[in-house]
Amino acid sequence: MRSAFICAASFLLIHSTIADHSHNINEITVQAYPPVSQISTVSNSGSNKGLFAKPDSAELLRAIPGASFNSNGAITGIAQYRGLFGDRVAVSLDSSPALTGGPNAMDTPLSYAPASLLKELSVHRGIAPVSAAQESLGGHISAHFDRGSFNNGRRMQLSGFANSRYGDNGNQSASNLQLVAANKQHKVALLASYDEGDSGEAGDNLQLTGTQYQRSRTDLSYGLQSGVTNADFHIGQMDISNSGTPALAMDITSVETDLAGFNLSTEINDIKIFADLAWADVVHSMDNHSLRQPPMMTMGYRTNLATAENLSWTFKAVLPIDQASLTLGTDGNLADHNSVINNPENGMFELVNFNQIERDSLGIFAELKGQLPNRWNYEAGLRFNQIDLLAGEVSAAGMMGSNASDLAAAFNTQDRDISHNNTDLVIKLSRALNASTSFNVDLGIKNRAPSYQELFLWLPLPITAGLADGRSYVGNTQLDSETANEINLAISHNSGNFSIAPQIFYRRIDNYIQGTSTMNMTANMVSNMMSGAPALMHNNVDAEIYGLDANWNYSINDSWSVDGLFSYVRGKRTDIDDNLYRIAPANNRISLHYRPASLEQKLQLSIESQIYAKQSKVASFNSESATAGYGIINLTGQWSVSKTLQIQAGVANLFDRLVVNHLSGRNRAMGSDIALSAGIPDTGRNLYIALQINW
Repeated sequence: MRSAFICAASFLLIHSTIADHSHNINEITVQAYPPVSQISTVSNSGSNKGLFAKPDSAELLRAIPGASFNSNGAITGIAQYRGLFGDRVAVSLDSSPALTGGPNAMDTPLSYAPASLLKELSVHRGIAPVSAAQESLGGHISAHFDRGSFNNGRRMQLSGFANSRYGDNGNQSASNLQLVAANKQHKVALLASYDEGDSGEAGDNLQLTGTQYQRSRTDLSYGLQSGVTNADFHIGQMDISNSGTPALAMDITSVETDLAGFNLSTEINDIKIFADLAWADVVHSMDNHSLRQPPMMTMGYRTNLATAENLSWTFKAVLPIDQASLTLGTDGNLADHNSVINNPENGMFELVNFNQIERDSLGIFAELKGQLPNRWNYEAGLRFNQIDLLAGEVSAAGMMGSNASDLAAAFNTQDRDISHNNTDLVIKLSRALNASTSFNVDLGIKNRAPSYQELFLWLPLPITAGLADGRSYVGNTQLDSETANEINLAISHNSGNFSIAPQIFYRRIDNYIQGTSTMNMTANMVSNMMSGAPALMHNNVDAEIYGLDANWNYSINDSWSVDGLFSYVRGKRTDIDDNLYRIAPANNRISLHYRPASLEQKLQLSIESQIYAKQSKVASFNSESATAGYGIINLTGQWSVSKTLQIQAGVANLFDRLVVNHLSGRNRAMGSDIALSAGIPDTGRNLYIALQINW
């Protein structure tokens, strides 16, 4: 099967650029024939620039209704949408699926895209179309780099920007460069970014030990534009070093990643062709003693070397059919993973944790869009995915007597060649109720095959793709795929100076994968020895998630406007009386903006209020703690000195509140002002200033 995948990937060297109906988060557009798929986008412009001043691109998700992120470190935000996170949420970088190299998601997908180099970050609101991603049970998020634009002339012209930012809390700094040489046919772009920070402070002057970070990112691309054809080739590299992840058992000592992608769109006899091909290779080192207080005895020292590689592609053709269009496509993603744990003080210690892991997925899909005679627009999509997983033999040397070796031997005798065949179905309907209001309804069945960690983690360890609940888990090769049945109802209203887009949703998930008690006595003995608690085994349970979210905007006059969003989600198991783990509490954001109508006025100001409710609906099975509600105020100002020079300044958490976001991890690093197992607070007051030069 894998050889067939590779042959198909070699053939499909054409880029997929999904039709973009996106709009700024503060804009809601209602047309005579409203778009069936709704996309919320945060653009790197205007009042949103305060968000792009953060080191973690996942921060941008807080500006999209229903979206948020789990924080395990300064640049390790894991995307969350409507109560689901991690592998359940598909994340694309320039239309290609992102690769996470580490088994605990230290190098999260969005860590590869520093915010200041992004053009925009988009989320499919409601149910993502089947064409958006292979496995999008929890939604689809797409990040696009800002590689500049073609121009209308024949001569090559230089454009771009250079900016620098400094924040006083943790001495955070960042420098970014965009350099573009382009004419109407050719475009060469260089992107470069370097950011770093020390451990910062929470409110009440509490030291956030283990929140330092250091990252560099470069990207070189060439674009070709000719008639109906657009092509782009890009290569890049990201390096992370000495970055803390205090919610996890280890910190990042290094992440070295090489990336490449080829994109193309064209048209042949009225048939539009889109495709993409991407490759990534990751080498990731981590340990538990370099950046945090080490274990008291050297026998507890650990290092982990993880490697990963993937090749992905998408090919689709959009065919006009009378009053409709038919999209036919295929996509694939071949991913390899390895992980070996050692003790640097004991050469005899070696734990082959994940060995020769393969997770290969091949998909085909069809999507029909059009308009019914009764003025309803429709989108009907069908997808079939085949996911094949394979694991090599594992071993343990120099640890825990015979228990670990017994678990390794038992794992090696299992059938480790596993396949899942899943079918997704999405139906979307939309209708204009009047000139300013439209109504949308989405119905969907989405599936997700288990991750390699959920299947092949044979020794009880806290390796859970960033779940970070502090428990030790073992995998289960008998897991079924998760299946979500979902309905989403939406209204979009735009009456000129006021717009609002509320949505309500319900999702029932059969075979939801969660850790439950295991009867494996050997696994429990090992887990009790290492963590003081018995192991949890990944098993299939049943769950439901429901809620509502909305964004809105009101223009007071030509200079003043106010906007906001509201999100509420409730997640619980239905097979027992318990809640799902790490669900975002209800939250509300309101921002007041001053944007002068006159071009001569160059100062823009924003004040933002963030209010989070308490979260008491917690997962008792995961020993999850409740968190209190809180509110903070942020200020942002931007002064355009000229077309060439802009200055931005702001204050985050103006009143230096000590707050613990419910989606922040629990501290596992000793020697901190934050107690072990306590929630890691958000950063306290942070004054920042940024300078940008454009040319």
